Amino acid sequence: MKVAITDLPFETLSSILEEAAKLNAQEVPTFTYGLTDAPEPLRTTSLQKHVRGMVPPDMLRWDTVDSIRQVQRVWHDWALDYSLKELYIRRWRGSERWLRSHELSNPYATISGMAVYRDSFGLLKSTAKLLTDYPEIASHIRRVWFNGFYVAESSQYIFDILRNCRNLRSATLPWTAMRHGQVEGWARLLDHGAGNAPLSSLELLGVDLKESQMANPSNRADNKVAEHQEIDFGQLTRLKMFGNANFNPICDGDLKQIAKTACNLREVHITGMSSISIEGILSLLLASATTVRVLEYSPLSMDGFEHPDTATAICGRHICPTLLGCPRLQDLTISIPSLCPDLFSNHEVNWSGDLQVRAAGLCGREKAFMNHEEGNLEFSRVLSSARSLIAARAEKGVDLDIEIFIGNWIFNPRQNIVHGNFSLAQINSDFTWPSLLRSSGKGPYGQTGLYGKEERPYSCIREESFFEGLEKSYVSF
Repeated sequence: MKVAITDLPFETLSSILEEAAKLNAQEVPTFTYGLTDAPEPLRTTSLQKHVRGMVPPDMLRWDTVDSIRQVQRVWHDWALDYSLKELYIRRWRGSERWLRSHELSNPYATISGMAVYRDSFGLLKSTAKLLTDYPEIASHIRRVWFNGFYVAESSQYIFDILRNCRNLRSATLPWTAMRHGQVEGWARLLDHGAGNAPLSSLELLGVDLKESQMANPSNRADNKVAEHQEIDFGQLTRLKMFGNANFNPICDGDLKQIAKTACNLREVHITGMSSISIEGILSLLLASATTVRVLEYSPLSMDGFEHPDTATAICGRHICPTLLGCPRLQDLTISIPSLCPDLFSNHEVNWSGDLQVRAAGLCGREKAFMNHEEGNLEFSRVLSSARSLIAARAEKGVDLDIEIFIGNWIFNPRQNIVHGNFSLAQINSDFTWPSLLRSSGKGPYGQTGLYGKEERPYSCIREESFFEGLEKSYVSF
């Protein structure tokens, strides 16, 4: 019995159309092309094409369903849902020149000295107008990402777009949206209303602004939207903040306001944002202690291993037991002012995978204490406690690897080795210590390599050898 494709169940039809889109992806251009340095007056530079990069995923999906959209209404709606589920909006960068040629392949085309001018917010404005005029198109968008829009004027268009995306699940916004956005816009973004799923993932990206942008009075506005009662972050399950900003950055005060309602977070990622300290992180952690599963706090400030915050607690709270008070926490990467054996004392935790802890010293002790014999013994107990936790998790069939970053050293308790730059220590010992020195693939920030050009590659030694060097003052914390 023959069945028309239009009579198939929608799930089956959707699978067929998705396979067709994947096949179309092999036929459409997947790379963008540009021109090399264009010839200018009194110059003889030849003009050539070169590959610039891959076509952005959202544009590629749109091209792959171009023929599918034109068949019938049902297929058209499916194609919109397939191609518009993720929307990436980038700011136009400029620097183009006019090319007077009917064919791009002509290397001898005449190049105009006049620079191309386009409205840098043109794509943002046209997208806002399209989604306002045709809100049914906006209903297909599940994730939206904005790049390069940091001024007050652009924030208005951003929220014009967000207002129509009533099925939005994830939003990546510039951090200035917290400053320039209106209360009504944020309330609508976090809760799309009855019958629509609320926003579950929020990302805020920070960058350094130009002097002219910081001097503009309109950009200095701060509406303090997180302080208003209408704003409810309770539906968020994922919060990510990334990047330092030199103007009105996200700070602990913002996180404390968010924490008043953000009680269902499962993932918290704060990376490369040194304007936030452990105090703000703990406010989020305490609010979502029973739900959080992933916690990443890596400020990675220019100070290198020095933690940007010297405080050891919030309201007298000991940080190590606070981390143990999160029963569902599995993935942990954190920078804390201090640590102690208590951090690894609970063998019932759900930690797994690679766990990284960066600290400046021991809990309740001055930083110099670690260079004394008592401090060495206390830190050795920290390493022993970490090894006990690794063994306990292994007995339950869970693979756990712990790295402790403290001072200028990286400790791996599981392998009993220490990574660092021992060149100065070798000179101090007249090259009699350490007895065995091996190369290391790690750098000041773990496996990410060297932080600066002047730093030398790391080496690694046995843990016992390191403590021997501490006793003889060849190395120190």
